[in-house]
Order: sequence, then C-alpha cells, then structure tokens
Amino acid sequence: MNQWIKKFQIGFLACLMVGMCSAFLAAQSLPSEVIHYADIVFYNGKVLTVDEGFSIREAVAIRDGKFLAVGDSRAIEAMAGPQTRKVDLDGRSVIPGLIATHQHGYVGNSSKSGTERLEFKDVASGLEEIKALVAKYAPGEEIWSGGPSNHAMTIDVTLAQLDAAAPNNPLVVTCPNNQVVVNSLMLNRLLPEAQGMFGILKDEQGNYTGQLRGGPAGIVLYEFMPWHEDFEGAVAREREQLKRWGPRGITTVMGRGQGQTVTILREIWLKKELPVRIRLAHEMLRSQPRPEAYLKRVGNLTDFGDDWLKIIGATVQVVDGSGGPGANLQTFAKLNLAEGDAYGPYGWNKWAATGDIATSDRRNIILANRYGWSILGLHSAGDASDDILLDAFAEAHAERSLVGRHFGFDHQAGLRERHFDLIKEMGITPIMYATPFSGDNSRVVHMYGPDAVYNMSPVKSAIDAGIKPSIEIGEGMASIQAFVTRKTDDGRVWNADERVSRQEALYMYTQWSARYSGEQDILGSIEVGKLGDVVVLGADYMTWPEDELKALPVHMTVVGGKIVYEASGAF
Repeated sequence: MNQWIKKFQIGFLACLMVGMCSAFLAAQSLPSEVIHYADIVFYNGKVLTVDEGFSIREAVAIRDGKFLAVGDSRAIEAMAGPQTRKVDLDGRSVIPGLIATHQHGYVGNSSKSGTERLEFKDVASGLEEIKALVAKYAPGEEIWSGGPSNHAMTIDVTLAQLDAAAPNNPLVVTCPNNQVVVNSLMLNRLLPEAQGMFGILKDEQGNYTGQLRGGPAGIVLYEFMPWHEDFEGAVAREREQLKRWGPRGITTVMGRGQGQTVTILREIWLKKELPVRIRLAHEMLRSQPRPEAYLKRVGNLTDFGDDWLKIIGATVQVVDGSGGPGANLQTFAKLNLAEGDAYGPYGWNKWAATGDIATSDRRNIILANRYGWSILGLHSAGDASDDILLDAFAEAHAERSLVGRHFGFDHQAGLRERHFDLIKEMGITPIMYATPFSGDNSRVVHMYGPDAVYNMSPVKSAIDAGIKPSIEIGEGMASIQAFVTRKTDDGRVWNADERVSRQEALYMYTQWSARYSGEQDILGSIEVGKLGDVVVLGADYMTWPEDELKALPVHMTVVGGKIVYEASGAF
C-alpha cells in the first residue's frame, strides 16, 4: 500500500513540474501587453505613504501611471524587469507628489495686457507714463496696460486726467483683484453693454470717475480684452513655465483659469506634453453680470476632464483681496496704513464696492451651486471677509448641500474659531496663508500690529477641531518649513501653539490638498491604485532639521510614473 502511495506522489510531482514548466514557457511566449513589469521601482529607502496611518515602508513600484505595490525592498525589486528603472534610495525619503492649490502662474488673456506695466506711484508721474505709452500706438488703437492697486491708481486719478493723457486711444489699465481703470473712449464702448449694472463708479457730483468694479469690470476684462495674437508663442511660453514645478516637488497645480488659459493648456494637453497635473477653477463667473445666462449656456463642467487636465469648478469675485497690500477685510482696524493703501482701515469689501451686494458675485455663488457647480479659488484673507463669504455659502448650502462637492476658499489668514463649525458642516476646505508668519512679515506687522498677526492663520487649532486644511503656496519644502516653524526671517516664532508637525504639514500638502479638488481617492497618498506621483527627497524628511527644511533638496519628481525632473548626479 505504501508503495502505491509513493508512486502516486512521484507521479503527481512529475505532473506538477511539467505543468509549471509549460506555464513558464507559455508565459515567455506571451506578448508584452500581457506581461508587464513595473515601469519604475524605488527601494532601500523610507516611503512616507501619507495614508490614514502615515505608514512608512521601504519601497514602492509604479506601473501604467499608478502605484502597483508598496512594501519591503525584496518584494518590490522582484517586480522589476529588463526595462524597469530601478532607483536605490539609499535611505532617502519618498513622499507623495506635492499639490499646490492656489497658483496664478498661467498665461494671461492678452499679449498687450501686462507687457506694459505702469508704476503709477503718484498721479503726476503716472499720467506721464500713460503719455509715453500712448506715443507707441496709432490713433484709435486700443491700449491695454497693467497698473498697481494703490491709492493713486484706483482712487485719485480722474477721468478728465486720463482723457487728457490718452485723448485718441481707448485706454484700459487693469489692476489686481479685478479693478479696472478706463478713459472716456473705452467707457463709451462699455456703457451700452452695461446698462443698469452697478460698478461704474461716480464721484460725489454724479460724474463718472473711470473706475470700474464688479460686472462692468468683468465685461472689459473677459469680453473686451483681446486674446493673444501670437497663440503658438503663448503655448510655447506656457509649456516652459510649467517645467518650473518639477524641481520644487510639485506634481499637481490648481488655480483660476480664463477662457484663453483653458485653450492654451488644452493645446499642451492634447499633445500629451503636460509635465504636471492641472486643475482649473474656471473664471467664467468672476465679475460676471449675467451669471445665470452663462450657467445655462455652458452647462455643469465641474470635474470634467481627465487625470492630467480637469476643470474642478468655477470661481467668482470674492469679498476681499490678499493681506500683503492691506486688502484683508477685518473686523478690527489697522494700526497703520501702508504707503499707497487704497483699502482703508478695515480693508476692502469688493462686493460692496460695486454699489449693490444683491447683484455682486455673492449672487453668483448661489446660482452656481443651484446649477451643480463647485466654487473654489477664492481669496478671503480677513475674518470679516470669512463671515460674509461663509454666510453666502450657508445660503447656498441650505438650498443644495455642499457636502462632498469640494467647495473651498483660499488665503486663510483671518480664520477664527467661530468659523469652524460652519466649515465642518459644509465640508469646505480652507487653504491656509503663510504670509503672516513667514519670510519678511514686517509690512503686515506694521499694518496690523504684532498681536493681530500673532493670531492669524490658526492652522493647528483648525486641525485639532477636525478640519483638514491645505497649504496654499507652491514653494515646495519652503512652504512646509513655514507651517512647521512659523518662524520669520528675523528668527521670531509667531504663535508656537499654531505650529504643525511635519506629518501634518505633509498631509496638508498632499492628501488634504487632494480634497480641495475632490480627488482624495486618486491623489495625495502612496497607496495601490492611486495615481503614481512621487517626490524623492535628498535625505530623511522625518529627521532633517525643521529650521532647514527649505534646504532639503528634491532629487526626483515623478508624475504618473514619468520622471519630469531629476537632479544631476543624484542617482
């Protein structure tokens, strides 16, 4: 009986070996489309997955643009084939690709706008600048220029002065935050289009000043302003601009985009030449006097696109501007007005500047939500601005829930504890602003005083309250250092209690930033099946001195399994 069992075992093993050999030979004859090794593997390092448990592994493999496996070096190395790029980390850290959520680095709408910049330090010198500019143009030719958002440009200069400086040319000066200054020739073109609209400002005597806000400014900026005459040149310039993100470890860039911005980026996307993922909040509703007409004509494009280029919602003209120039709308007065301050002691309410809140872009938020659009890409730097903006969000939320639809607002310096519950209830992502506590913050301190600046951007308090904020600025490791240390160039730490851990900072710049576009299921962490975006740092992120994080080099940036940046001699 034992002999029969022994013969059976030998026969079974023989069959098994023949089967395995046959399977192996068959596998060798299969086409490459069936057998596909990893495209790139990283091993012998510290892979910070930034998953829910902040797991740290040794190695990771990427195939077909997505994470194939995460684990120990031996298992991951076995997934490499003859064509696989193998990267020995030698103890260095790998982190998820960083996500910059509020960037303005896209090509503008006009080849003329912005190429001729006026300093306009005061009215007299500014008018001389305009006269010199006019001399370059033929009579009747439109002149598009850019200027500062200061008192002289946006308040003091008169329509009569502009007409005298540019008597034969329609003149437009575009200033930050959708402030527009025009002479009479351009104003006369606008008036038939803007009948009954608020935002064409007048003086105390009822005369036009040449200053435009709200819807009328939007018509000039988005409908009158010419597109690039040199379209191919604009595409080439944008293609080069996009290469700047790789050395910083940025793999996804989010920001506002105008009509031609979308067209330019589409051209690069069609040719599969994007070196970074792009997420756009379309500006079609920003300073938009006819919002419902546009919403009906366009339809809902929120989350329309692919993994490389996607429209993630729309943006509107929000309540205030950024803190550096003093545009924060605050509930408390500034201690000092900086030179040229055009915003006054409490900052700037853009919605009120049009002369009518009801027809301001507040209405556009309500309507956009009604038609299914997500709203993000919004400046809101002051605590009073947050009060007003969140009230508009709450009205929209009462009609149609915002939860799970990635609404967000940016430049969050004025966030306060009173805002936390509404933010959590509506599922909004706040984008935190580092200006009050990083670099040279002397201008901000001069305006608001050290006590007020000390309490700005309460990041840690928001996290402890259950909010998942994002990092705004796209400076890579320098941005992380700002939030981890809250230390300015002079060595002062601004509110140590609001510092975040380096783990929390990494969440803010990856997983929580992915929530801003509603893509936390595919972006922001190193997990099997997610998009294969990683950054290889020059050392161990977890032990590198926190005061020197901005000096921690990026050795490689990978987007969708493709190397878009590699430091010379790093590997």
